[in-house]
Amino acid sequence: MKTWTLLLAGVVGVSLQGCADGGTGDNGRVRFSQVVNFVETDDFSPPLVVGRTVLIRLEHAPLGGQSFPELNLEVTGGAAQVLPLGFAQFAVRLDDAAAYRFRAREGTKEIDAITVTAARGASMRLHRQARLVTTGTDASGKRCARGSTVELTDLVLAPNQEAMVTVVPLDGSGAPMLGLLQLTAKASRDDVELDTPFFFQGGSPNTLVIRPTLASGPLGDASVEISEPAFAPLTQPIRVVSSEASVTCD
Repeated sequence: MKTWTLLLAGVVGVSLQGCADGGTGDNGRVRFSQVVNFVETDDFSPPLVVGRTVLIRLEHAPLGGQSFPELNLEVTGGAAQVLPLGFAQFAVRLDDAAAYRFRAREGTKEIDAITVTAARGASMRLHRQARLVTTGTDASGKRCARGSTVELTDLVLAPNQEAMVTVVPLDGSGAPMLGLLQLTAKASRDDVELDTPFFFQGGSPNTLVIRPTLASGPLGDASVEISEPAFAPLTQPIRVVSSEASVTCD
């Protein structure tokens, strides 16, 4: 069985840029961008998972996009670890279930700050939609790759397809949380490969690529088990077919 692991080390040294997710500080001067797009959240209203990392980029408010390279980030309110990743870019891990302040500072002067909370996660699930990529040759002989979005319940994979599924951490009420999870996964069959997409700015973290290679068995005979130290594991059935899916190239 092949095993998949997601590590924060893959982002260290990468030049990170901000994106839509995040929030503006109380003074309206600094945008605390989350860098990556968590699929079911937009801002810091949901709690961060205790002991898991988020990526922060300090930008000029209100719209963001332009970094604040002269600023540092201080985190107060409980035990926390802050790892500088470059100009105004930080990896932050909150280790207590508490309210925290992210403080953007220029030297000893606080420019802006935002309040976030950290809580212990209760469970995890898969996002209801998967990203599907089909690669092949159409009737005219042209070869291409085409992407689409499908409901996870309708996902059937052919040998020329791969699916990207995303894990969402949840609090005790079942609401989504924030954080880069420490995920591993294994497939029940050797001809179902697991991989991670290359980390990119604005991408969705906690994502697993599922790719059948032979798909020689009957429909619905594979499964993927996804594990995280803080949560009960997930088991997702994977339906596979032996014939390639058709594709239409422009």
